[in-house]
Amino acid sequence: MSMAEKEITNKTKSEIAASEDNNISPREPKIFESGYFYLSQQINDLRDRMDAKFDKIDEKFSKIDEKFDKVDAKFDSMRKETDARFDKIDARFEKINEKLDKFSDKIDSSRKWAIGSVIAVLVGTISVIVNLVLK
Repeated sequence: MSMAEKEITNKTKSEIAASEDNNISPREPKIFESGYFYLSQQINDLRDRMDAKFDKIDEKFSKIDEKFDKVDAKFDSMRKETDARFDKIDARFEKINEKLDKFSDKIDSSRKWAIGSVIAVLVGTISVIVNLVLK
């Protein structure tokens, strides 16, 4: 050991020997109040720095939340616009369906008229034939 190490070791041993604490083993040096105070200051400083960093993170998250709120508002407006457009398209399809229903009704009426006409022609033809045969 060097002279400096021997001196530090002797000083530490004398501090341990002068200590009123009997619970401290001979290998553990006594920690003075100034050491606890310095450690406490370091812990407080670390806590303050961590709190500051967490505050910055909270600020960033609040900014992100604001941006998401803007995005949500844009999506809501786009959804409303899209819904309005689909409502217009639905109205157009309803009009088309109404026209197709009217057209289908006309076709059904024409079909009934055509069948009625064919039956009338057949009945007329049969009656003419029957009249000719019976005379």
